[in-house]
Amino acid sequence: MSTVTRTPLDEHTLRPLAAAPDPSSRRALAASISGQALEWYDFALYGLAAAIVFPRVFFPDAGPLMGVLASFATFAVGFIARPVGGFVFGLLGDRIGRTRTLMITIMLMGVGTVLIGLLPGVEQLGILAPLALVVLRLVQGLGIGGEWSGSAVLVVETAPTHRRGFFSSLINSGEYIGTLIASGLFAALSLAMGDEAFTAWGWRIPFLLSAVGVLICWLIRRRLEEPRAFTDAIELPGERLTLRQSLRSEWRHILGVIGIRMFENAGAYVILAFAVTYAEGVGVPTSTTTLGVSVASLVAIVMIPVFGALSDRIGRRQVYMIGAVFLLLFFWPFFLLLDTANAAWVWLAFGAAYGLGMSPMLSVEPAWFAELFPTRFRYAGTAISANIATVLAGGLAPFIAVGLLAITGNLVLVMGYLAVLAAISLVAAARTPETVGTELRERGPASPHSRRQS
Repeated sequence: MSTVTRTPLDEHTLRPLAAAPDPSSRRALAASISGQALEWYDFALYGLAAAIVFPRVFFPDAGPLMGVLASFATFAVGFIARPVGGFVFGLLGDRIGRTRTLMITIMLMGVGTVLIGLLPGVEQLGILAPLALVVLRLVQGLGIGGEWSGSAVLVVETAPTHRRGFFSSLINSGEYIGTLIASGLFAALSLAMGDEAFTAWGWRIPFLLSAVGVLICWLIRRRLEEPRAFTDAIELPGERLTLRQSLRSEWRHILGVIGIRMFENAGAYVILAFAVTYAEGVGVPTSTTTLGVSVASLVAIVMIPVFGALSDRIGRRQVYMIGAVFLLLFFWPFFLLLDTANAAWVWLAFGAAYGLGMSPMLSVEPAWFAELFPTRFRYAGTAISANIATVLAGGLAPFIAVGLLAITGNLVLVMGYLAVLAAISLVAAARTPETVGTELRERGPASPHSRRQS
């Protein structure tokens, strides 16, 4: 099993980072957290709307089951676009810089979300309505494909070396801040307006409010400077590796990241999207499930940085495996708790799944993934590999889960599907190098400043 070795710093590699973040580091962290909050606000909105509203607005003639399947199919389309966005913006971020690229991704995300809020339903546009929804979902996916990885790289390249796990985990806390706001708005509006008014037009309000988040993110990001790690790397003498050379030298790490993200990504969207639909089917009120997601988000916001700090002490791999094993074992009790239709048990189910299952996995991924790749391939390597997993697992997970449930009428096949993904991720994690305490590499294995051992 290969390992990333610790390498001494010299004048040609990264200068030592301060023990605490400087003002530019704090701005980078604020920009990344706000971007992740907006990204997951947008994605949580779409997941909730795909489960509750879109079958009636865009697929009213498809029937209950087919309407949900069609709605989740549009949900998956955004994930298909993410690797394209990851590839394009990853290469762009390694060429023109992290900060300028992140300005583009945030605008694409926000514009796509706002236009969904303005999109007429099938009664007004006919077949053009679901087609336009697919196009806007593709726009969202392209922007999001470069957003998370760029945020991870930006924070890792500016954070203190011995606290990268903690600081980079905060961007994933931003994910749940966005989820909390989205689910809270959905719950509040559905309760205040009633199902009929909310389905008719109230669901559009949270989508339109995304414009406020875009403005805030843009104001923060326009003041950012490029990380010193990036500027140092592009000034190093020597020939720059081509994309083909980078892919050839880093393929093990790319496969490792893809495998690690499989269970985490599928688990997140099974909980966020499929479980909401499942809960409605067993008689849980919509307001109860959306409040459950809100409770879970509050727990995750607190727990993610706790596990991120723990990863700086015991390692990224061990913390990840804690979360993966817990979530795998907890999925069956999770759905049994939903079956009770009791609000307290439903909220406990979501809180435990997010706080003790998802949080450990999410806490280590930004630092672990970014630390694996050399600086001139860090954005692209992280973006390409992380987003491929979203297609293979995340976006398709609710669609597959609904189909498996329909085939058997129970959760046996769904549990088997999740177990296979968990096995893939645990094997990938065991075979991926531990990176805690390592210095960031400037170039690939051929660099005189870095080397690998087997």
